[in-house]
Amino acid sequence: MKNPESNPPGGVTDESARFPYWRRNLQTLPMATLMTSMGFAISFPFLPLMVRNLGVHENLETWIGNMMLVFYIISFLCGPIWGSIADYFGRKIMVLRAMLGMGFFMSLVPFAPTPLWFACLFSLVGFFNGGTMSAQALIVANTPPNRIGGALSRLQASNLIGQTTGPAVGTMLVALVDKPHWLFWFSGGVLISAGMLVLATVRETKQLAAGRWRPQWIGNLRELLAVPRIGLLFFLGFVFAMLAPGNVTILSVFVMNLNGGASADAGSHAFWAGAVAIGFALSSAISLTVWGRLLDRYDPRRVLLFSAAAAGVTQLPMLFLQTPLQLTLTRIAFGLAASLMLPAIVRLLRTHAPQGMDARAISYAASFQFIAMGIAPFTAGLIGPLLGLRAYFALTAALTFLAFGLWLRSERRA
Repeated sequence: MKNPESNPPGGVTDESARFPYWRRNLQTLPMATLMTSMGFAISFPFLPLMVRNLGVHENLETWIGNMMLVFYIISFLCGPIWGSIADYFGRKIMVLRAMLGMGFFMSLVPFAPTPLWFACLFSLVGFFNGGTMSAQALIVANTPPNRIGGALSRLQASNLIGQTTGPAVGTMLVALVDKPHWLFWFSGGVLISAGMLVLATVRETKQLAAGRWRPQWIGNLRELLAVPRIGLLFFLGFVFAMLAPGNVTILSVFVMNLNGGASADAGSHAFWAGAVAIGFALSSAISLTVWGRLLDRYDPRRVLLFSAAAAGVTQLPMLFLQTPLQLTLTRIAFGLAASLMLPAIVRLLRTHAPQGMDARAISYAASFQFIAMGIAPFTAGLIGPLLGLRAYFALTAALTFLAFGLWLRSERRA
């Protein structure tokens, strides 16, 4: 089915009048998003090493787990508030808030004298989290409707490239610094640079909600959930976050199990863990670049239906594969087939959200994704010791097929 907005009346002249900055923004925001995700990824993989160097030698996993849970809970609670401010005051200031705020507090983390101070400063980074989400809201509000799909895919591809290159940069830098937590200075510098790039080059045609801004959390969520399909889109985004970013640490443990456990050397574990992560990121970036324009040419509801089905199908090999190579190929297949889920969800949130609430809808979706990133390793930690990680992957596959079935049913009703 063709996208009904793929050939809007008015043509290029109407696009230029209503969205005068969209081409310029599309040249800058993907680069700023790449820098933001890379800035995060430079230091995040080395958190356990940083905390250990501050004196935590026992229960390190508990420290890291609690820090990550608090980080994502704060992000979950704050995201919708930032989204409501964007609807009433503008999207660009929220992009700047995220990039500059995260960069500033990341630059303070190396001054932490104790693990507790480290955790507190790290939590403040979570308070300002949401750079990619804010950039998505700015894109969808300032891009012609028939161009949004390709623009979001380009933004998501840049995000994945940053996530891939960040750990490689961090690995090189960690060999050059005396203390691992100094990496946060590099992360902060990259994030602040991304914010300055946005400040200097991005322009916005503001589309503001009517009335006065009032800080709400439950009220806005209740209003959005009253709209048909919004809640289902939130659930689909939650499932995708469990399958993609939420699976990163779980797959690293699974690689070790497939690679011989403690009998294999650490270098082999690191190689295959990196291969799995890079294979997914690169295949997703290629898929988003090549197939992203499908969201502009065809109905994004059908694109989401296909990508959700593909996500479920590509989870099934996790139940019986036996080698790290097979796991790498499975994640590549997942990236190629299912990576359009997230841009399709954001595109549909823009379509279904009430007038003046698109940034809030995207923010709530991002908040549910943050919670999924925290719930995924927590759930795997509960199921894995009892039933094995394959049981956890069976659960995620079942959730994916449930989400696909619910979306298919909503399509038939429509």
